[in-house]
Amino acid sequence: MFFKLKSFFNVVAISLGFYACLTLTSCVSNSEKKDKAELFMHRGISLIEAGNLPGALKDLLSAQDLDPKNPIIQNNLGLVYFMREKLDISIQHFTKAIELNNSYTEARNNLSRVLIEKKKFKEAQSQLQIVMNDLTYGNQEGANINQGLLYFNKGEFLKSQEAFLKTLQFNPENCLAQSFFGRAYLELNNTAKAAEALDRAVSLCQRELFDEPHFYSAIAHFRIGEKEKAKTRFNEIIKFYPKGKYKEKARAMLDLIEKGTEL
Repeated sequence: MFFKLKSFFNVVAISLGFYACLTLTSCVSNSEKKDKAELFMHRGISLIEAGNLPGALKDLLSAQDLDPKNPIIQNNLGLVYFMREKLDISIQHFTKAIELNNSYTEARNNLSRVLIEKKKFKEAQSQLQIVMNDLTYGNQEGANINQGLLYFNKGEFLKSQEAFLKTLQFNPENCLAQSFFGRAYLELNNTAKAAEALDRAVSLCQRELFDEPHFYSAIAHFRIGEKEKAKTRFNEIIKFYPKGKYKEKARAMLDLIEKGTEL
């Protein structure tokens, strides 16, 4: 029975191949398109990693034109649009990737991250549940971070810390997990532990040019009475992150400290 079944599938494959390739030109053209699409896609991914998002988008859109049903291309387009803060377009591409491949857990995990940003918490949790249930998924670290971000944004700070701690136990040098672990302490008014955790995040995140831990570390130190340490942190933001999103906030905080205002 197994042999006959296997033979049947071989016949179907040959028949389908025959009808798909009635002309050699169309088959070669299809193959060439996919090859070119893959080249554009890989170059686009390299440009994402290099921080050249406009160039990455251009190449990935070219890849999509050549191979519109490739879920990996759709996933990477979703990433670029997310990084360009075009969240609705990002959701469209991640959703398309999942439609093309329902088992594409990485795209689901990425989709959950955008849904969290959009404060669509119920939908994000639904996607994350599928991600968590996929025991073959190799990026549980990323899934735990998204779970932590979901709880954090919902104001469930103890639960968020549990999720971030899972990541930190696996990878103690994860910048984002350490940063939000410390921020959760700050939200829970455990300021001393917040300062300690955020100082660790500062050292981890500098190499990734992520200035957020610096800012909240300064806030934590100010609240426990370490005014000079707070000023040092704010000044470091201005010095080390001249294009960071917290630069102007740091300047404003320094002005408030000089005026004797409570933070």
